[in-house]
Amino acid sequence: MAGLLMRLIFIPYTNSYICGRFCLLILDSYSSYLIPQFDQICVENNIISLCIPSYLLHILQSLDIEYFAVLKYIYGRFVSDLAYIEYNYIDKFDFLEDYQHTQLEAFQSNTIQNSFIATSLVPPIDTERIFSKLNISLQTSTSPNSRLSSRSSQFTPKISRTIVQLYKQTFSLKQLLKKQSNSPLILSKIILDQIIKSYSIALHNTILLAQDNTNLRAANKKKRQKRNRSTRQIAYESGLSVEEDLQLVGQLNQLAEDNEVVSHTHSELPSQTNPRPTRAPSRCSGCGEIGHKITRCKNH
Repeated sequence: MAGLLMRLIFIPYTNSYICGRFCLLILDSYSSYLIPQFDQICVENNIISLCIPSYLLHILQSLDIEYFAVLKYIYGRFVSDLAYIEYNYIDKFDFLEDYQHTQLEAFQSNTIQNSFIATSLVPPIDTERIFSKLNISLQTSTSPNSRLSSRSSQFTPKISRTIVQLYKQTFSLKQLLKKQSNSPLILSKIILDQIIKSYSIALHNTILLAQDNTNLRAANKKKRQKRNRSTRQIAYESGLSVEEDLQLVGQLNQLAEDNEVVSHTHSELPSQTNPRPTRAPSRCSGCGEIGHKITRCKNH
């Protein structure tokens, strides 16, 4: 069985992903693979089998935990989104559809690489990975006036499409008003803050309503597809025995043969009519003569 799995599944699916000459196969136990054929297949196909004893299996748990933790989080997010749009019942078709998207989103290359890094199966020293986490930037000291003048000179009024753009435009506008006037404009600042707050609330509501509308349309489409599915089921009845099946088949064959004989007779004699059946004369049960019954028998 192990050799069959190697030849039909493992080797065909891993040949296109091998970068070098050898391929590493990690096994959780060696008892089921302790056969000469398995070792011969590994030698012929340049496969290095690494057998982990049962008391060291906890080392490889990160390979499963890292992936399934991401899978659980993403699937939980899908379920929460369905509950938010009042889609409270998930059938088999919904589960298969959501799980397919969840698996595609969770089974990424970076997730697999992080799993191997967590189990120390790859070299722990990775300079690029370490440098990417550092936030190093060189800054030169400049006067506040020069920074203010550079920001004000770069200010160009535009229509804000997101909240981040709105806050950037607000900061630049306030700095420009503060520079152009020596005395603080308290009333103008209050009015400007109110306008910005109203616009930000409206922008947030618009984004949320658009997302809710999209989710509701998708949920409504799923419900329509469910209603259009057929709910007919095959009625379950108690099964027949072998003798009953054979008897039923024989009756059907006999009925078919009788119908063929009758149709053949009718085709040969189309004008002949069937005679009316006549009743047989009565026979006496005492003397045995035909024509009378025992109640009218003369011999008794």
